[in-house]
Amino acid sequence: MKQKIVIDPYMNIPKGLNDENLWKAFIKRIEEIDITRRAIRSYLDLATKNNDQLKIEELKAESNALLDERIALHNEMKLIKERIKQYNRLLNGQIPQPLAIEFMLIAQKKLPQAVFAEIRNEAAIRIVSHKS
Repeated sequence: MKQKIVIDPYMNIPKGLNDENLWKAFIKRIEEIDITRRAIRSYLDLATKNNDQLKIEELKAESNALLDERIALHNEMKLIKERIKQYNRLLNGQIPQPLAIEFMLIAQKKLPQAVFAEIRNEAAIRIVSHKS
């Protein structure tokens, strides 16, 4: 069985970038990978015409390694996107969802039931009025 190699998505990315610049660097690297893989396909066609099995296997391995890196980059971009969204929410004064839920659970335990219900109802009214 073939052992899966873990790809470091940061291996070809400059160090010390913030999330927004990381996002841009990842996009640039994906573009580089796509260009390289297109070139490999051209070389692969030539190697196939010449029936050069050694070159064919070498090119396929290189293309597959680049594809694995591209997938790793894409997966890491999902995490970066979420961090950027959380940061923007904080800038806009929004409480991160996990913090809001924890706050609510603690308030429910520590406040009298009537006070908690009143606060929860007022919050629900505010949410509905902001969405309309």
